[in-house]
Amino acid sequence: MTRALSLISVFVRVSVQNFAAYRFEFFVRMFVSVGHLLAELLAVQTIFKNTPEIRGWQKEHMLVLVGVFRMIAGGIRMVIVPNMRRVMEDIRNGTLDYVLLKPLDAQFHVSIREFVIWRVTDLVLGGSLAIYGSYLTLHTVPFDKFILFILMMVAAFTIVYAIWLALAAICFWLIRLENIEMLFWNVFEAGRFPVQIYPAWLQTGLTYIFPLAFIVTFPAASLLGISGKGITPTMPAIAFLVGLIAIILASMLFRIGLRRYAGASA
Repeated sequence: MTRALSLISVFVRVSVQNFAAYRFEFFVRMFVSVGHLLAELLAVQTIFKNTPEIRGWQKEHMLVLVGVFRMIAGGIRMVIVPNMRRVMEDIRNGTLDYVLLKPLDAQFHVSIREFVIWRVTDLVLGGSLAIYGSYLTLHTVPFDKFILFILMMVAAFTIVYAIWLALAAICFWLIRLENIEMLFWNVFEAGRFPVQIYPAWLQTGLTYIFPLAFIVTFPAASLLGISGKGITPTMPAIAFLVGLIAIILASMLFRIGLRRYAGASA
C-alpha cells in the first residue's frame, strides 16, 4: 500500500509539473468549468420556475444532484478517461510493452499514469454545491450522512472505473471504440436528472443494466437522507456489491485481453 501511494504521488507530481508549464491554461480551464456549472444551474432555475418539484425532487435537492454530477464528471475526466484512452492507444499501437516490462501490476500502472490536474476545479465546485444544497435542505450537514455520501461516491467511482476498464479491455479484440465511448457519454448525460423522472422501464435499465442511478442519483440522495428519493437503507450495501462485481469482471476481462496481446516486440 505504501509503495502504491508513493507511485501515485509521483505521477501526480509529474502531472502537476507538466501542467505548471502552461499556467494560464489553468485559469482558462477553471473559467470554462465555472461556465459549465452556471449553465447547469440556469437549467435548474428554469425548470423550477415553473414547478415546485419533479417526482419529489425540489430545487434544493437538484442542487445536490448537480453538484454530485459535476464531481463525478470531473473525477472521470481527471483520472479515469485520460488513462483508459491512453491504454486504448497503447493497445492499438503495440506500445503497451513499455507497461508490461515494468515490475508493476499492469492494471494498476495503466490506471495512474496521467492526471488532468485542472479538473480538481470540478471536484471543488461540485462538492461545494452539493454541500450547499444539503445545507439548504437540512439546515446542517449531518456527519453520518456525510460519511455515507463519501462511501457512496467511492462505490460510484468504482463502478465508473470498471466500465472504462472494460471498454479499454475490449480494444484487445476491436480496433476502435469511439462509438461505444460516445454511447457512454450520451447515457451519462442523463445523470443530470434523477432517475425517478424517467419511465419505469428506463429507471430499471439505468439502475441495473447501466447503473447510472448508483453513479449519480443514489450518492446525491444519501446526502439528503437515505430514506428518501427512491432509495432504501440497503442501497449502500447494494452499491458496494455492484461496484465489487463490476471491478472483478472488468479486471478479469482486462487480464484475459493481456494474455492475447501481441505488442511491438512480439
